[in-house]
Amino acid sequence: MSIGLTFTGKIDSPQALLEAAKALAQERDYRLGAGETGLKAVLCSLGGEVDILWRPEGDPAGPWLVRGSCVSTPAGAGLHRAAVELLDRLPIRALTVEDETGFFQHRDFQRMKEEHFYPWLRTLVEVCRREQGKGASGMQLCWDLEQYAPEDIPDTVVTPMGRFRLGELADLVEQEGIQALASRFFLWDGRVRDARFYRNRAINALWERCCFAPSCRSAEDAAVNSAILDDLERAAQMSPSLPLPRAAYEEVCALAGREPALPQGPELQEEFSPGYRKGLVTHAVGALRLVLPGIYRYDWEPWETGGGAHRWSDASSDSPVWRVSAYRAREGEAQFSGRLDALHGVEGRALKGGALRWGWRDVREDGQTLYLAECEAIAGPCLYFLTAACTDPSQLGPAAELIGRIQVVSTAARKETVQAQK
Repeated sequence: MSIGLTFTGKIDSPQALLEAAKALAQERDYRLGAGETGLKAVLCSLGGEVDILWRPEGDPAGPWLVRGSCVSTPAGAGLHRAAVELLDRLPIRALTVEDETGFFQHRDFQRMKEEHFYPWLRTLVEVCRREQGKGASGMQLCWDLEQYAPEDIPDTVVTPMGRFRLGELADLVEQEGIQALASRFFLWDGRVRDARFYRNRAINALWERCCFAPSCRSAEDAAVNSAILDDLERAAQMSPSLPLPRAAYEEVCALAGREPALPQGPELQEEFSPGYRKGLVTHAVGALRLVLPGIYRYDWEPWETGGGAHRWSDASSDSPVWRVSAYRAREGEAQFSGRLDALHGVEGRALKGGALRWGWRDVREDGQTLYLAECEAIAGPCLYFLTAACTDPSQLGPAAELIGRIQVVSTAARKETVQAQK
């Protein structure tokens, strides 16, 4: 269930379109990416992208055919309006737009919100209301399933704009109206990038992207922390009376080594403080589900011999470094390899849809003793090999607890699974 638009048309050449898009991106502070077959204009976070593809109509000299789309939810009606106005400014001839909201034709912003975005939001509120009091767990709305899953708290719902009690959204609508909820739930609910836009963009980053790690840890941490602070300070300047997450702002200031600069003003009062990544989060590798502290950053570790491993680590501490490599049997079900037989304290247990074994050993590496927790998990034809490299034996206990939380799901392994060489 989503709201959006699609379009087709003609251009004289990809270069002419790209030059116009670059000028608009610079003027309106959008991000732009381009390749041989198309471009992507990023108007805001939460999927706020306009995708455009092109191909020759016949003669490569032109004209060229273009097609594209934009999905406006959950970012909000402001994104939809901005996408339409972007199309207005691009040199696309014979433009045909399929806009389910009708906004491209009537240009009535409030009508679009009342006829499409408010009913869409009411549907989500009704879903939450029906689940209230049932002890629902793992409920997510508008969440990107390709990323981590936040820690589960029963009778709450995870959204890109924060965690809410299931009944909280309905209560807000009943007490203050759908507009009050829309201004908090949608990142871009207004006509333009107003103070609420910058506040909500910061709130989304606090909840979803911020690791609450020092900016010195990585360029990514520095960029996220800085963007949050800049957005909140801009929101305060534009609207001093707007409630802001001031406690979180000061926390990020300390992480960024930056002096707080917000003027006096109201605090945004909410039950849950921002930061899914302050707690444990669940990562998916194929059918495997691995629970780790949210502060860990992910990267892909390539091997000199080809292939590689998924890696999670926290460079700001001496916490364990976790690696997962995945294999798929050419035929039949995966089997344990036997490579763990020589480890200390080997244990095994059945999983719903699979099984795992794990143990530990100590190794010398670069003049340092490491304590490796090693684990194999099988799920149908897939074998997953996990290691947690610990710098101190006291870390093996917490690593074992996290291994104990590993689960597998009964779905086909994803594209990151590599073929086992047998």
